Amino acid sequence: MVSSTCWADVLHGAGPCDPRFPPCAASPPPRRSAPLGTLEAAAPPIARRSPSADPHSTTGGRSPDSGVDMVTRKNITGRFGSAAAGMLLATGVTLAARRRGLEKARLHERQLELEELAIRRESLRHQQRMHWELLARAIDDPSLAEVIDTYDKDVPAARRRQFFYANAWYTYLFHTHRMGLLDREELYRHLREFFQSPVFRAYWQASGNMRDSLNEASEEARLGRMVDDLVRDLEEADTEEWWVVGNPPTD
Repeated sequence: MVSSTCWADVLHGAGPCDPRFPPCAASPPPRRSAPLGTLEAAAPPIARRSPSADPHSTTGGRSPDSGVDMVTRKNITGRFGSAAAGMLLATGVTLAARRRGLEKARLHERQLELEELAIRRESLRHQQRMHWELLARAIDDPSLAEVIDTYDKDVPAARRRQFFYANAWYTYLFHTHRMGLLDREELYRHLREFFQSPVFRAYWQASGNMRDSLNEASEEARLGRMVDDLVRDLEEADTEEWWVVGNPPTD
């Protein structure tokens, strides 16, 4: 039989009194939400680590060993850089030494060329002096002039002496050109002035047989042909401005 108290509990929603169910009065009160501000107090504290406790905090997220690797790479890079710099320095020293050697060789070669030119000029000057001394004796002594006289026998003795003197001037200009003191254009201009003299023209005409015996490829023969052209231009010119006659060579 159910007591009135149990029925009252059933009516209030507590369920019938049954040995399997505890009395309604013994049921725990309903839970309510905790007031704001009490959750943090109720929650267990969160453990925080100090910055020094994090092994990655001072290495930018890398392990401590990565710093050692970076130092090693820097050391290796430094060694390679030093080796490369040493190789560049050695190459530069070698190139500089080679340039100095080439420059020294060029200077030595140039010195030899200058010495050879000086010897050649001295030989030509000596030849010119000897030619003038021998020719001067022939001019002063007619008996000596007969030794080298190849002009026509009809040429008077006085004119022969003039031819010898004209030959001395022509030989002087020729040797001056060979020594490099006059180029072909300068020689041409000097000879154009000399050929304003009728005696010099007569000398050139009288000595034609001597030039015919020269080797055609020789420098003296080439110069003789240049003078032949100059004399022909002077004879054919219809102007008194002789200094503009002819075509001076430019080589």
